[in-house]
Amino acid sequence: MRRILPVLLAFGAFCGAASAENQIWTQVDLAAKPAKDSKWEFGVNGEFRFEPDRELDTIELRPGVTYDVRDGLSVSGGYLYAVNRRAGPDRKEHRLWQMVGYDLFQIGDGEVSGRSRIEERWREGTSGTGWRLRQQFAYAHPIGETGLKLSLSDEVTLGLNDTGWSPDGLQENRAKATVKWKAAGAGWEFGYLNQFRNGAADETNHHIFLGVSKDF
Repeated sequence: MRRILPVLLAFGAFCGAASAENQIWTQVDLAAKPAKDSKWEFGVNGEFRFEPDRELDTIELRPGVTYDVRDGLSVSGGYLYAVNRRAGPDRKEHRLWQMVGYDLFQIGDGEVSGRSRIEERWREGTSGTGWRLRQQFAYAHPIGETGLKLSLSDEVTLGLNDTGWSPDGLQENRAKATVKWKAAGAGWEFGYLNQFRNGAADETNHHIFLGVSKDF
């Protein structure tokens, strides 16, 4: 209990900061294999971001396919459709993406992993293809014998070219602290996400994060 308490206090502080402003980000992940022992997996990721008044702001749908090269190494690819709702015409975007996911090493009972994703982006009403790299590292550690797991991650988004609407260089940094658990045949996640946007006027946003995942 002595080890768990500082983690829970820190987690509570994160969530308290997040509830003060900005958005609630929710995520749903569904996955299925064609056969139990298959190396192939088909999945869809859905992200739904809400303003504090519960108005839906952003929708992202990301279907894809993953191949397990070996234990701790996978390659994935797919398509993403995104809608950002605004006062004027909604902003709509299409992407192709390719990703490598990998386990790196263990620290005590925890594990460090990473993922490297390349995206090709097309935004309706604009010209040019925006290429960018999204690099994430994550650390997951069980919280004692509670069945809970603490997850810490950081993702950097780097533009690889400048289209005018998608600049090159650092675009975003997302740092996330969540608690994960399994119940009712699904995986659940709750915590805080800090989003830094690099631009003419740098911007830092605080979000509550809610996630659920299910394998079929």
